[in-house]
Amino acid sequence: MTCSKCHAGRLKDIPQAHDAVQPAGIERRIVFAPGKFWDDYVARFFTVEKGAQTPFHTHDWPHYVLIMGGSCDARIDGETYRLEGGCWAHVPSGVEHNFTNTGDSPLEFVCIVPPKGDPAGTRKA
Repeated sequence: MTCSKCHAGRLKDIPQAHDAVQPAGIERRIVFAPGKFWDDYVARFFTVEKGAQTPFHTHDWPHYVLIMGGSCDARIDGETYRLEGGCWAHVPSGVEHNFTNTGDSPLEFVCIVPPKGDPAGTRKA
C-alpha cells in the first residue's frame, strides 16, 4: 500500500528513496509530500542501523524530528541531546547537525522538511 490513493499502510512497505547519496546503514522513505497528501511539507521516515550516523551537515531549511524508536545522540548547533522513542527535536535553518544511533536496535524517526529539503518528495506519487 504505497499509492497516492491509499489512506493507510506500513512505513516499511514504502519503497526506499534512492535518488540521493545515502550513507551506509540508513534507509529513507517518503511518507507524505506534495502530491502525496501534504502539499506544504515532506515527511520522511528514516531507519538508522546500530552504530550508523547521518553526516554532519547544514542547509537553509528547518527540520522537525519525531523519534519513533531506538536511541540516539542528536548533535544540533554544538549541543548533544540524548533522545529515544517518544522524543522530538527541532533543527533550525543553517545549523550544523547529525544523528548517531547509540542503541542496540535500529533508530527510527520521522523528519519533516519543506519540499526544497528533499527533491524526492516533490515528485508526484
